[in-house]
Amino acid sequence: MRMKVLITRAEPAATQTAANLAKQGHEAIVLPLFEVVDTHANIPEQSYDGFIFTSKNAVDVLKSRNWKIPNPDLPAFCVGHKTEKAAQVLGFRKTYSANGGGAALVELMSTLKLETSNMLYFSTPDKSFDMKEALEPHKVHVKTVDIYQAQPVIPESKRLQQAISAVRDGFIFTYSALSSEHLAKLLKSGNLSQELKKCTLISISSHAVKALELIDWKDILIAPTPQEKEMIALMR
Repeated sequence: MRMKVLITRAEPAATQTAANLAKQGHEAIVLPLFEVVDTHANIPEQSYDGFIFTSKNAVDVLKSRNWKIPNPDLPAFCVGHKTEKAAQVLGFRKTYSANGGGAALVELMSTLKLETSNMLYFSTPDKSFDMKEALEPHKVHVKTVDIYQAQPVIPESKRLQQAISAVRDGFIFTYSALSSEHLAKLLKSGNLSQELKKCTLISISSHAVKALELIDWKDILIAPTPQEKEMIALMR
């Protein structure tokens, strides 16, 4: 059954999600409510034993900076295959991928039985998982550099209304607490919440859905693991 889905994540991920949905026979309404920007944070010059990526956004920012990997044979620990693939394109030869969020990546790294090591973590100030604290018990020391940030975008009111109307019997995907908070504010300011009584909200995690729980949805579904393919599977 062909369904309509509102995608509010930043580009180019929004268009990639739309393509994934099209392959499943669904129609995506792309309305990015964020854009990813470079924070211009300095990258430490000291040597590290490996690198951590919990978002493809971090890899994309490094690519836009023409960043050169100090040693391509150093490991890159990634959340998800898309992030891992981007790291490989960037030049990393040794990559590991966890199919889940930050906790899954910590579990993966712990199974590798790494010796005391120093990792450089390319992240965002809006992160919801404390990678540094989680890895300390495993004797992995983390230096965090907030290299990118999600900047809110306010769409034209008419465009927002059209997007909500298009999915009033369909689905809305949410990927982060930040995006949920922004969407909740836009729905409230546009008096659009009442139009979602027949719409299902699908969230990548329980944390990412908090700000939208008070809206009278047809249903709220949460992916069993924080992966987009799990979100799409819930549409069945």
